[in-house]
Amino acid sequence: MKLRKSLFPILILFVVVNLMGFLAPAPLGSLDVNVEVLLLGNLLVCSLTLFSFWMLNKGLKASATHTFMSTVYGSFILKLVVAAGVVVVYAKIKGAAMNNSGIFACLFLYLVYTFLEIKGLLLLIKKD
Repeated sequence: MKLRKSLFPILILFVVVNLMGFLAPAPLGSLDVNVEVLLLGNLLVCSLTLFSFWMLNKGLKASATHTFMSTVYGSFILKLVVAAGVVVVYAKIKGAAMNNSGIFACLFLYLVYTFLEIKGLLLLIKKD
């Protein structure tokens, strides 16, 4: 039950951003945010967050400190390298037509998802 409660805010954010992208693309367009970039970025960042959450949750149950630290550093580096790699590939493909506002919106989502991930993990280790 705690696991479901700790993952709930992450999934709610994913659904809200997708609904906003599908149902209200005009306000995003007025901010010069490409909806396709935002939705694909949201999918990528949410997937990375869920995988990182799984890794960290597994690390929390580890009996050795070095195993826990390896999962913490591994999840952080994995998220950062994959996200940066996708941005670099996107920049190479699009060139000057790259949507910077969409990239910054995805960066903001990355930070919010990371906050929700840490908050959820702290909820899991909280003693009742």
